[in-house]
Parts: sequence; structure tokens; C-alpha cells
Amino acid sequence: MTSTIIKTDGRAIVLDLSSGAQLCGKDVAGIDAAELGDLITRTMSDAGTAFSFGRYAEPRDLYSNDNFASGDSEESRTIHMGIDVFCAADTPVYAPLDATCEFVANNAQELDYGPMVILRHQSESADAFYTLYGHLGMETLDRISAGQAIRAGEQIASVGTPPTNGNWPPHLHFQLINDLLGLGVDFPGVALKSQQDYWLSLSPSPAKFFPECDPALLEYA
Repeated sequence: MTSTIIKTDGRAIVLDLSSGAQLCGKDVAGIDAAELGDLITRTMSDAGTAFSFGRYAEPRDLYSNDNFASGDSEESRTIHMGIDVFCAADTPVYAPLDATCEFVANNAQELDYGPMVILRHQSESADAFYTLYGHLGMETLDRISAGQAIRAGEQIASVGTPPTNGNWPPHLHFQLINDLLGLGVDFPGVALKSQQDYWLSLSPSPAKFFPECDPALLEYA
């Protein structure tokens, strides 16, 4: 049984951030972090909640800088490989399972993870797997360290704020990873559409970690 990663208010909604989507009647593509954050906050307020989810495997037009370019083609990475939890900055983030901290880093480049954590999980009957937490608060860098044992339900981080969280609206990017491929803190959170089957096989849906929401709503169809 897993522990809660972020304690929502039980009324969280699922956002549509897919290519061509709008929030409050405005296109979400091509706007800056502050405006996107305002639109998300308004959408949540209108729904009577302070929490919302962003979908797994969703194709998005939000990834606008060279971080998401492919070196050998004109294609950019657009397929979101985790689930987002939008909420107030400083919201606590908890480990869902017993773990060892594999990495703590600050990927400070614009629209990157910002402060981030990767935990390694191991059971006696299964291979190791990993969970990745992106766009965290700066205090996370002093809260835990690589090699540290983590108990399920222990606070490992808090939700960050722009610009230090990669310059995104406050949210947690949570990703499940079967194999890090030796990439460590550079494991991508967004994939090329032409390679999505491969990358999504390495990062399967983490919807099971958010039982308060119907898994079908958390996965782009």
C-alpha cells in the first residue's frame, strides 16, 4: 500500500493542457509561466478546489525552448511522461514507498526540472524501480541527500515556485521509471512523439499513485 504523495482537498480536477487546449478561453501554448499559472489558478478556483492534475502521455505545446529540441531533426519533445499536481508553492511532498534517495540535484536551466529528486525502490520479489519528483522548492536540496534511507510517508520535498523551480507554475511533476538508462538526473520528463512508445514503456503511467482520481482521467486517450 502506498502513502499519499500530495494531500489534496478531495476535489482536485484534471486539466486539459494538450496541444490546442484552452484555459478560461485562452490558448495555453505560447504564454509565459506567470500567465499560465494565473489561468490554472482561475480554473481551479472556478471549480472550488486548490488542486489539479496534468495528464500522463499528453501531447503538449508548452515546451517551447531548445531544451526540448531534437538534435538530429526538427521535431521537438512534446509527450508528457509523468503526472502533474498543480497546487500552492510550499505544499509538502511525501515519499509514497520506502526508498533510498538516488539523486538530488538542481537542474536550473529554463523550463528544466529545477530542484529534483529521484528515489530508488526495491522489493524482495521485483526489480528496482524509480520515482522522479521535479519542480521542487530550493529547501529540498538541504532536506535529503543521495544514499539516505527514506520511509513511506516521510516528507522529502516541497512544491517549488518560479523562477527557481525551472520557471513553471507551482506544481509537482511525478514520474515512474523502470530503467534510468544511466541518465541519472537528465532522464527526460517529455518525449518525442516519434519515440513515445519506447519512452512510455520506460516510464509507465503512475496513475496508481493517485487513487483519489479515476486513472482513466489521468491518462491522455
